Amino acid sequence: MTKCKTNQVDRQPMKKDPKSHKKKTSHHSSVDSDDSSIELTKEQVKAALTSLVPIDKQSRTVASRKRRRKQTIEPEMEKPHKKHKPIYHDIVLSNMNQPETMVLAASGLTHHQMKQLKKFVLLFNCRLLLLENQSTFNHAITHLITDEIGQIDSLICTLTKTVVFAIAQHSFILSHRWISECLKQNTIVSEEQYEIEGDHLFATKHNGPRRSRLSKRPLLPLNHFLMIKGDSHHYLEFTNAELGDLAWLAGGIYIEQNRFPNTVFSRQCFLLIEDEDIRNKNMFHRCIDKGLKFLRSEWLIRSIVEYRMADIVQYHCDPFDSIDRSE
Repeated sequence: MTKCKTNQVDRQPMKKDPKSHKKKTSHHSSVDSDDSSIELTKEQVKAALTSLVPIDKQSRTVASRKRRRKQTIEPEMEKPHKKHKPIYHDIVLSNMNQPETMVLAASGLTHHQMKQLKKFVLLFNCRLLLLENQSTFNHAITHLITDEIGQIDSLICTLTKTVVFAIAQHSFILSHRWISECLKQNTIVSEEQYEIEGDHLFATKHNGPRRSRLSKRPLLPLNHFLMIKGDSHHYLEFTNAELGDLAWLAGGIYIEQNRFPNTVFSRQCFLLIEDEDIRNKNMFHRCIDKGLKFLRSEWLIRSIVEYRMADIVQYHCDPFDSIDRSE
């Protein structure tokens, strides 16, 4: 009897735990329930799942990059909860129609005229440069105030080195009456009717300053080479270095060496020298045969003052035609 009982107990079916059954079935793929589905091995499922991982990471990385980029691009000023102080609150912009700062200089003015010029500078907030102790012209000067000789409205000035440099620099060359009129009207009047028209040496009305100021081209062509020699002072007591500066301002090529360079284009070579500095007759004629032109320095100065090429023949120097010098 005992054996039969034990056999019956052994034969009784074991109850299955529904939870454990669900767990086991959850591990299987859903395709297993369908007879027509394809069965996949564990290795194939694992390979498929691992292949999807980098794609998911990549999509998340791109999206995060776009979010970060959008956050950096968005200006913080658009956020309503933040208040920003105006950056340019205390800056006052100047009038765009106001002209640039004028830099003035004087030439040949009296003591009373200089006092008026200094008053003008203080009243209209300009700059004044004194050129008494300077050998060269300052390139920052925009207006040169000069004397006026002859009649009251003659517009003829005394020609000085400062005037020559100012014309070469295309500055305004004005009579001192322009300063008086501006002080009288308490405003800056037009400069054109007070612009100098002539000088006491070359011509009384050549309009060189106005022609230089309005010109957009250099006076000398680019193929003009100038060499300056001589121990004595040139016209208007110009030195060799000052004449070299004038040659550059006029558009020519100043040669400091003792030889003109070779060029592929046609050139004009000039040697600015005074008659008393030419002593070697043979060398003088050999240079002329090679095409070198000996000119007095007055030719360059007059060309700049009138701002037109002066006659070369008039200023050609040939001292041996009238004076016989030993070699």
